[in-house]
Amino acid sequence: MTQPLTSFWPIFAVKSDGHDVVNQKGRVVRNGPTQEQLDRTPNEQGQCDYYRLIEKDDPKHIDWRKKLGGMLLREMGGKQHEDKWQQTILWDFPENYKLYEHIKTKADGQAKTVKNHSGGGHDRQDAYLYGNPRGPRKRYRSPADFFPHLLWLCTDENSDYQNCTCKMCSPVQLEVEKPVVKTEVKTEPSIAIKKEGGAGTAPPHSVVTGRNPIVAVPALPRRSVSGPPTASPSLKPAGPTPAPTQTTSAPPIRPPAVLQSSPLPQPRGNEQLTDSRYGQFICRTGEVVWFYRPKTSAWGLGLVIRRWAAKDDSGSKAYLVQPLSHPLDSATPEVVTTDEHIKPWLAWSAPSCTFAYLQQNPQLRYDQVDWNALLSGQYGQGIADVDASIMAAKAIDATYTLFERVKTLPVPNGEERHYNGIFLGAEKVWRGDPVRIRLGSLGTDLMVITDIVERVTTNPTQKPPAVQTTSQIWVTGDIYSYSTMPATDSSKPPTAPSESNSNIPIRMREDMAWRNRMLVPMNQNLGWWRLISSASRVDMADIKGRWYETSLLFQDSFTKAVKNNEGGNGIWMNARGDASGVGRNTGLSRPDRIAAFGSALPKGTQLVEGLEPPTQPVGARGQHAPTSDMQGLDLGVGTTATDFSLDDFMNVEHLDDTAGVDFDHGFRF
Repeated sequence: MTQPLTSFWPIFAVKSDGHDVVNQKGRVVRNGPTQEQLDRTPNEQGQCDYYRLIEKDDPKHIDWRKKLGGMLLREMGGKQHEDKWQQTILWDFPENYKLYEHIKTKADGQAKTVKNHSGGGHDRQDAYLYGNPRGPRKRYRSPADFFPHLLWLCTDENSDYQNCTCKMCSPVQLEVEKPVVKTEVKTEPSIAIKKEGGAGTAPPHSVVTGRNPIVAVPALPRRSVSGPPTASPSLKPAGPTPAPTQTTSAPPIRPPAVLQSSPLPQPRGNEQLTDSRYGQFICRTGEVVWFYRPKTSAWGLGLVIRRWAAKDDSGSKAYLVQPLSHPLDSATPEVVTTDEHIKPWLAWSAPSCTFAYLQQNPQLRYDQVDWNALLSGQYGQGIADVDASIMAAKAIDATYTLFERVKTLPVPNGEERHYNGIFLGAEKVWRGDPVRIRLGSLGTDLMVITDIVERVTTNPTQKPPAVQTTSQIWVTGDIYSYSTMPATDSSKPPTAPSESNSNIPIRMREDMAWRNRMLVPMNQNLGWWRLISSASRVDMADIKGRWYETSLLFQDSFTKAVKNNEGGNGIWMNARGDASGVGRNTGLSRPDRIAAFGSALPKGTQLVEGLEPPTQPVGARGQHAPTSDMQGLDLGVGTTATDFSLDDFMNVEHLDDTAGVDFDHGFRF
């Protein structure tokens, strides 16, 4: 017979101080188990020792939330809701609090037996709740551990950490009881010590004193949170002897410092200023892009060598794009006049090469291919210029070029060079830009860059000419996380805490306003950018790529996600290193942007900085069009297959926004 399901009353935590990443000693670290602790690979003895994320529908997750919900209702609702104490569940942990389980297995693969909440009602289990802003070491071991902090989140309007009595926020207060116990032992007969472990013979106050003081914490919210912080009643000495010396000698509790956002760097030119504004150019000069070619009805890969805006008030803009190809081709630049016909390189995933030989040898780089042999048919059939463009774009994805040095500072055995921008992979990044980073549990956090630094050092033990230099690249800035808050009345939505933060780039603010015009009425949620770490340092390898406005690139994906109640901040972009499979990497330094492309560009190709429109018509062999034997080749059309279109390799008719646009059955948008 099927057991009837028990109905539970949900209770919500409307406020959170949780962080999924924290700044420790100037470095951003994951606020949870380390990458090594998440690794499930057995050791040499065949034993596994790792942490796993406990999902919301897991029995342990539910058990924690049932206990927390019941305690919260009992404390805040009182006797009038006693009939629901056992039927209340916390809807979810406060934002950015994550529950992990520590798992150990024997050599035979059997899990080690551990205490667990849902199994036997033990007070502790081998599960840990991460998210405390003090970092991963300040984790909670049980619902009873976390409850005082949850209660403080729900009751303290001032968010004063001195009012929180959890073990993480008030470790000193917990130690106050130790001398009190000793005092009571001295004043009571020795037999009282034996009675502490007895059954029902100890006086009531001694039993309470011997317990973990967390049990008595629910008395906390009954006092006013607006007054000065006072000692928790649960920590008041039970004996007659006061302990003022311990209280006065204890160091003060230091709550986490209030985060202050960093000022945005001032643009150093008109082009950087334009790129900092909302609704301007999607792509930038020097970036690799997908672009639509009307004469072939195909999408190709190319380099933006110039862009300009109309001088009238029409708001129209144009890009001059040089197709990428092989050394024997000299494709001419083409003009793109609408953002609908140009996409960032990371927006789509590259299809497989058309030559079977290149598919079977994925380790070959662009500069290792014998293009003459490929064109002669020695390696079978395929489209050389298409494959060349794909391989060239993948090669660029693993390079970087710093530009516009701002200042140089001396450091021991070297110097620190500060730059205004960097060509990172296929993209151009300015100081002041938001970028996507690999840190955080969801991988959706952003950093607003305030500085780009290269530290160049030499080995002092080496002598010329054998002296070798090493270079390390990093960025500094503020890290923001996408957050939501309830907005039940769409006519009067709440004011997001980030409204007063003028250091959030205008692009991020305008884009969030666009999202909320749909989020609030459809999901009763208001999105906002929450500052989780300021003045942080992130290695270049941890940057996934530029951040792009959802309102400009992913309107359809966003609309579908909101309608499906999937939130409003999906991962709809690839990351640098995905195309080549190298993943997290700094890349190879290149002296200048054009040199990084090698023979994938015709000789004489130049980047034209600025936004001024050309004085003469461009494109259609009007600029950078050296001649060659392969003049007739063009991306998307070749001499051997005039009806070829890159769309043959791109399934763009059936978009799956949860996985992306499929390219050749394995590539996503």
